[in-house]
Amino acid sequence: KVLLPEMNRMTAHLFAATFRSFGIEAQVLKTYRGLDAGKKYTSGKECYPCQVTLGDILSFAKEERERLGQAFNPEDYIYFMPESEGPCRFGLYNKYQRIVLDSFPGLKKLKISSVTTKDGYSLEGLLEKEKILGFKKAGFLSLVAADIMDRLTWRVRPYEKEQGMTDAFMEQAMHRMARSFETYGAANSFDPVLSELDGIIEAAKGIIDQKMSPKPIIGIVGEIFLRMHRDSNQDLIRTLEKYGAEVENASMCEWVNYVSYAGLRQERKRL
Repeated sequence: KVLLPEMNRMTAHLFAATFRSFGIEAQVLKTYRGLDAGKKYTSGKECYPCQVTLGDILSFAKEERERLGQAFNPEDYIYFMPESEGPCRFGLYNKYQRIVLDSFPGLKKLKISSVTTKDGYSLEGLLEKEKILGFKKAGFLSLVAADIMDRLTWRVRPYEKEQGMTDAFMEQAMHRMARSFETYGAANSFDPVLSELDGIIEAAKGIIDQKMSPKPIIGIVGEIFLRMHRDSNQDLIRTLEKYGAEVENASMCEWVNYVSYAGLRQERKRL
């Protein structure tokens, strides 16, 4: 089972569904419940996302061991923690977290998948070689779809007819999109996926109170995990909405575009 940290709820669930479409059991880790453990086993000098994600995996392992008892086998799990090259300490998360996991009885056998920007996030070892390109296509589309779903939420929620309508609708919509990616992702049959997305967008328009005046738009930029992870940023978007704003957050795909651009630039230099 592949364990995905939740940086962004929508992204994590659609990406996990894509994994399942390709025959890999994937689960999104519950987040922020193990923060005390994350802080306990770090010095405080690490990036905050390192503490959050470490807490997530430690909390999962503890709960899974309690749930399964003697049947708990750490070898049954792969913790999906990508990395990046360059000066960013993100490249060291999986290495440091490996040290921490190894300090717990039995958790040396819990594997960490450390896909990296160095090779364009190659998935060799997780998937058969002939499936990797198809997975990348479906996986990237899941990121784009999640970005659109998030933008839809931020566009509709400040103008909803009744408080709570948007969140309830988008929770159902997330599961609808996840089923669509799980059903059609492996075949790279994207028309049904896009049709589902179109239907969600059209239905969401009905939530908007057309009589409400436009609100000032505030843009959020910054470190990708903190701007995406609602608990880490204290649900900043919802707070700004509470005080009368409409918000746009920098997208998840911005990172993928950056990695692609940097990789292309490096290849041009080599040529």
